[in-house]
Amino acid sequence: SHKTVEVFNDKTQKIEKIERPFWGLNASLSMWLWSCFAKENIDKRTKMWENCVYHYVGNHSFCEPHNYKCFEWQKGVNSIQLQFMLYDWVHKWTPIVSKVSSIGSTCMNEAFNSKIACYLDKSRAWKNINIRVNVAILEWNDPEHFLGDIQKALHLPPLPEDCVKLFEENCYSKMILKQKTVTKGSKKQNKYKKSIQSVPGGDYQVFKSEWESEDEDIDDFD
Repeated sequence: SHKTVEVFNDKTQKIEKIERPFWGLNASLSMWLWSCFAKENIDKRTKMWENCVYHYVGNHSFCEPHNYKCFEWQKGVNSIQLQFMLYDWVHKWTPIVSKVSSIGSTCMNEAFNSKIACYLDKSRAWKNINIRVNVAILEWNDPEHFLGDIQKALHLPPLPEDCVKLFEENCYSKMILKQKTVTKGSKKQNKYKKSIQSVPGGDYQVFKSEWESEDEDIDDFD
């Protein structure tokens, strides 16, 4: 995004040099991509991801139809070169779209980063952190069995029974806390949901708001 490219300007009919050609792209596509990754259906998500290029340049033939009388799609960015550059970037990352979790509360990301921090003491400069991060990922994905899996993979002797018991009790308490965190985060997310559409020019409109949860007694999550 920091390199200089030559782009033909339709208004001046001249070739101009543009620095940082995707400057402002985040503002124009952020809400579109937010809606994209909020979809749990992988086919719809992938289709919306691949369509973001056409949406950005003003081709809305592949966009989902809307029923809002006061809304009209705006004209997009008219640049063939930028369109091809953006298309190459989108096409490159399409394979990982299905692997990305649905966008919701950030509390899960914060909890995962906290788990990594347990293995990385900030007061020290570690020579190699990859192994420690991998261990944190193993514990996050399978907290009950990750130590046993590591033990078998490295052909290590079994742990003492008292250590195993303390570890199982600790894992159980963390699992209960994790379930409560996910439940509260889901309730707060469903409490009030806004349907937002992205407009190519960088302006966004909130079309409607809908209540999706009838639970009025929701505790604040710290």
